[in-house]
Amino acid sequence: MKLLVVGLIVLSGVGINVAPVLASHESLSVLLPADPLQGSRLFTGKGCLRCHAVHGVGGTAGPDLGRRVLNRPLLEIAGVMWNHSPGMEHVFQEKRVPRPKFEPSEMASLLSFLYYLGSLDPPGDASVGARLFSEKGCQTCHSLGGKGGSVGPGLDKYSRYTSPLFLTAALWDRGRPMAEAMEKLNIPRPTFQGTDISDLLAYIRAAGGGTERVYVPPGSPKRGEALFTKKRCVECHSVRGHGGNVGPDLGVTLKGSLMRIAGSMWNHGPKMWAKMAERGIQVPVLSTQEMSDLISYLYFFQFIDPPGDARRGLAVYKEKRCGTCHALRGIGEKVGPDLAMVEKLDTSLEVITGMWNHAATMEEVMLGANVAWPILKGGEMADLIAYLLQARGGAPRSAGSKGPEPRGERR
Repeated sequence: MKLLVVGLIVLSGVGINVAPVLASHESLSVLLPADPLQGSRLFTGKGCLRCHAVHGVGGTAGPDLGRRVLNRPLLEIAGVMWNHSPGMEHVFQEKRVPRPKFEPSEMASLLSFLYYLGSLDPPGDASVGARLFSEKGCQTCHSLGGKGGSVGPGLDKYSRYTSPLFLTAALWDRGRPMAEAMEKLNIPRPTFQGTDISDLLAYIRAAGGGTERVYVPPGSPKRGEALFTKKRCVECHSVRGHGGNVGPDLGVTLKGSLMRIAGSMWNHGPKMWAKMAERGIQVPVLSTQEMSDLISYLYFFQFIDPPGDARRGLAVYKEKRCGTCHALRGIGEKVGPDLAMVEKLDTSLEVITGMWNHAATMEEVMLGANVAWPILKGGEMADLIAYLLQARGGAPRSAGSKGPEPRGERR
């Protein structure tokens, strides 16, 4: 457990409190975490580590969840857990350990932690970084290991940093003067793709020869949201329709890992600086921690599922034979409870938590009735939940809402 927690502090992570159905800006704000390690503590405390490893630390009964196997939105992760629930239940019985139960807030934190495990690229490759260092002309201006230019600062000091975020923050803060210097020297401004930044840092660490190791604390998406406004990013960029329209909507266009997002910021730097100059906005300075928080916030957009479709959800409900056991407003069998009458099924998060907590009982009933365990693919979980929430009496509400809505206010 200590190894896992230390590793997560190095890598950074997220945990959240609630989850909505609708993919709106307001939903995103509700999802953002205050405690980035909350989900990792649940992962160990609920016994998940007995069966699943994270980057080699933990059990082997299930897949290593640090291998980007759950790099997908919240409800799709919940769908994967549902699909594998019978197999996990059999392991619980073999190991004679109780099936962990969750509150909705705990399920949200766990799912966000599992999602965040896929945020990081594999460790950088120093040999690839050496090639990039030469190809992108870094040595023309910067020295490393006693070799290179003196136009810019030496890079040996970066050999003590374990996270590419240190390098990313420096690239952003000095990006404009670097671009001006490269233009004077007639050096093409390099762009970064894929794992370029991680590979470059791996080479810098290898060539710099330093033995000290400096880590960056976990990035907080909640703090990143505040920075997005404080640094005036919101004046040019919107997030799912909320904000400016000078640049693209980042809640829709940004994809990939933390370092891919950082590379995108560098690549689009000149265009952003030009627009800031037109609007009288100074290029914001970002500390390493602020860069970590901001990129975590930007990465988190991908955790929100597209809106579920209630019409498709009805088809899923019928195809998966949910009505074989459950009635819905009196229509269907009554082996299980009427889903319109069950308490705490008013949000997507409450639904998936209830599905997990009662999965063992449902599997037992299905075996007795000779009903196959239903497998949910792609967006079927989101569609099914959209249908259930609509059938329960109105449009889906934010999971942050407290208590039932008055019937007269439902539309």
